[in-house]
Amino acid sequence: MKKLAAVVLFALAGTAAAGQRGDYAQEWPLRLAREDGGAFRVVLSEAIYRAAHDPSLADIEVFNAAGESLPTALLGPEGASAQEWPRQTLDVPWFLLPPAAAADTADWNLRAERDAAGRVLRIDASTNGTATTTAAPRELLLDLSQIHAPLAALQLDWADDAAAFQTAITLSASDDLQHWQRIGDGLLADLRNGEERLRRDRIELGSARAFRYLRIAANAATLPPLRAVRAEAAPPPPEPEWRWLSVAGEAVREKEQIWYRYTLPARIPVRQLDVRADAGNSLATWVVASREQDKSPWITRAGPWTGYRVASGDSVESSTPQQLTAPVRDRDWRITATPAPNAPPSLVLGYRPEVLVFLAQGEGPYTIAAGSANARRRDAPVTPLLDALRQRHGADWKPYPAVPETGRTLVGDAALVAKQPPPKPQDWRGLTLWIVLVAGSLLVVAMALSLLRKKPER
Repeated sequence: MKKLAAVVLFALAGTAAAGQRGDYAQEWPLRLAREDGGAFRVVLSEAIYRAAHDPSLADIEVFNAAGESLPTALLGPEGASAQEWPRQTLDVPWFLLPPAAAADTADWNLRAERDAAGRVLRIDASTNGTATTTAAPRELLLDLSQIHAPLAALQLDWADDAAAFQTAITLSASDDLQHWQRIGDGLLADLRNGEERLRRDRIELGSARAFRYLRIAANAATLPPLRAVRAEAAPPPPEPEWRWLSVAGEAVREKEQIWYRYTLPARIPVRQLDVRADAGNSLATWVVASREQDKSPWITRAGPWTGYRVASGDSVESSTPQQLTAPVRDRDWRITATPAPNAPPSLVLGYRPEVLVFLAQGEGPYTIAAGSANARRRDAPVTPLLDALRQRHGADWKPYPAVPETGRTLVGDAALVAKQPPPKPQDWRGLTLWIVLVAGSLLVVAMALSLLRKKPER
């Protein structure tokens, strides 16, 4: 199995696309579910679909921090299904603070020595300039500055023979070790009754935003001697099975016929569609067609079918969306209706987002870029890699999620302008050959004329 994985990884390493970040309009930093995941999957967001320019989504690539294109392949929506991921735990640097530090008073002073990355190297705590003792610590400082993934909980590990205790705790957070805010409460306990034991060593962090530093203050008892503190990464966000995009249209009149035109703002793979008239009861026969370019013929995608909307009291009954036989990425759509509504209806399109799988190479952070009239991704043979890993980890294994964060502009609209091909270099060898041939032909003609002008000897 190791040999197979090595062969697949070697093959993937040589198939990265040749695009560059400077060829793309936009990019999105990727937040990894775990740093050492190896292979990752990106569920394409609507923003990425909006930025894509190529009908086949070939202008989407993943880059590392050095700007190198990574081995990538576009897979169908089945790769986006939710899965219970193994919980990732990370060791957290921790520091016990003296007893006086636990008191929430104005004369409490905390001095920390940090490196350039924000990592805490040493802690000094004092009250009114006097160093405190560490006989009975009741407060803990955690350094989360090097953890970039969102956290769900903290796990405290202490010796099994520690004295029994129970205490409420207060959680405070800071980004600079000077300004603190209270973010929650919890409970720690290690109780015994004969052979029975109740141990509570887990602190839920809830939905609080990520902070660089965290303080845990015991309110009613001293903390037991700790062996380790671990942070549990938050699970990836749930991924929706279906997403919907509503598009407004405009009326177009051709002779006696009225139809409605729609331009899709994104290259989504449409698999369902519906037509919704303005609020109120409606009944019409709809036909929906699409095409990629203005001069292309219209292709009927759904219909004719009878669509309706009937409101009765607090309930609304409506017709079901139409299913398409295959995904459609066309940008130009039209609707014809009998009878024609008073205003253009909304075209509602349903799709399941596709998945871009990539192999992590080089240093992060990694980004996904989209939107280019010049760069094209070459899909890597990712399938053999996934098959090998599924044989090792189980049939339900999937690459770890990589979630696109807030996007930023790279080149912008300039990336959507096709570059003119460079002029072909002049073939001087061919031109020289033609000159020689023409000169030779002229020489032959001249010789022939010279012979004809000579008078014949008698």
